[in-house]
Amino acid sequence: MRAFLLAPALLIVAACTQASAQSDQPIAAPDAQGPVATASVDAATCKAAGGFLDRRGRMQSEICVHPYADAGKACRDSQECDGKCVTGASPEPGEAADGQLVGQCQADDALFGCYAEVVDGKRVRAICVD
Repeated sequence: MRAFLLAPALLIVAACTQASAQSDQPIAAPDAQGPVATASVDAATCKAAGGFLDRRGRMQSEICVHPYADAGKACRDSQECDGKCVTGASPEPGEAADGQLVGQCQADDALFGCYAEVVDGKRVRAICVD
């Protein structure tokens, strides 16, 4: 059973090692809409694509960030947003448990920190991204 669990971990490590060996290649977030970090981000290319350079995350990597037009709009589901409908990772005191949670559309495609996605008025998939 341990070999069964170890095999996927080894594949991930191998893929990361191979990707880091090719440092001139862009490293994209798992989400196709996410930001792209490269060893040397081209400011002109980023700006031409409607983005701006910013340093984000624990590593403060310079990435090209693309803002969303509906940033900060109240939402009850990610289908109402260009990105995700998000709220804090932990429930607030007095938060409605009846499925009427209102979140906000994320500001841009470089979402870092702790948050939960709002789907159908409910907090789901809480995560911390550094």
